[in-house]
Amino acid sequence: MYVDGWIPPGGSQRILSPEQVDALFADAAELSALDPRRGPLPAVLDTDFIRTGLHDQLRQGKLPMSVWSAEEGSLRLFMEYDTLVETEEKLPKFARQFGVPVDELRRILNQEWLPHIDVVRLPPALRELDPRARRVRDGDKDDFPAAALAALLSPCLLLTHNFKHFGALGVLTRDQALDGVTAVLAINVGEVRLHAAIAVPVLPFRIAGAAMNWATERFGPGAWVVLGLAVAGGIYWYVKQPPERRDKIKKAAGSIGTHLMNEYGAAAEVVYQGRVLLRACMVPKPQYRTPVSAILRELALSSESLSAAQLAELLDPAVRLPVAEIRAFLRAHDNMVFEQVRRGGFVLGTHYELPD
Repeated sequence: MYVDGWIPPGGSQRILSPEQVDALFADAAELSALDPRRGPLPAVLDTDFIRTGLHDQLRQGKLPMSVWSAEEGSLRLFMEYDTLVETEEKLPKFARQFGVPVDELRRILNQEWLPHIDVVRLPPALRELDPRARRVRDGDKDDFPAAALAALLSPCLLLTHNFKHFGALGVLTRDQALDGVTAVLAINVGEVRLHAAIAVPVLPFRIAGAAMNWATERFGPGAWVVLGLAVAGGIYWYVKQPPERRDKIKKAAGSIGTHLMNEYGAAAEVVYQGRVLLRACMVPKPQYRTPVSAILRELALSSESLSAAQLAELLDPAVRLPVAEIRAFLRAHDNMVFEQVRRGGFVLGTHYELPD
């Protein structure tokens, strides 16, 4: 038995230790959870990332990839209220650097960015919950709001270029956030290719099935007799072909099958590599999930408002609070952390607009 990845000379395989097997299963589970089909991935904006995005939009004349991804549903963008305040205060500075009026930056944010951003106003007690956020605060208090929100929503993307101050949250490079957004888009493209590769072979059968349903409704069970005769006729036609022509038919069918298998394999590889990259770019989940963090994360992942009872069903039993306590917590932070959009139904964050 060989363990720890060692392969003897001439060996062709290795046997993993139980710990390595457990790690592989955990890795596979974590990667499979990074599936955009489960809903938009939460991402928290920092001020310096907003500055870069505004600059890119002015130069290229189109939305930055992060905002565009939120618009089309791959990301769900969040911003801490104090980050929004800081951004507004820095607009004159950004305007001077970009050579544009402040009003133009305000217009872009109000009309093209903020409709796709949920702003969360965390009270001091909630900001202090995650020790990683407190370490960021000790390095730069201005980054504390974004760090606190990202820590509570983790695993998520933290959209920042500031790897010096956000290292406690796993931000190690300047381009890590952009790499994460790119990975999300790559996964989406790969998923589309996977569906296409699967759909093409079964499309004729779906068409045939729909046609037979229509024919059965119109002509009765006799339509299946006609189908059987058609299939038998096709087989008879193939058998009667000269050997050379039958070989060409088989080669053509084999070529189509090989192409579809190659396309499926390439698409699956894109999805897998995208998930690997995305996981490396995300803020890791907290070592210990608190009930508050669990509530915020479930709302961040939900495409609709949730009641206290619905949240209680979604929460892991280890952090599940009684429904009455969840309801009291939601109501205590209404119009700050949460917004009640229907009677008893809450969403995370609310939409803001910068004043003129």
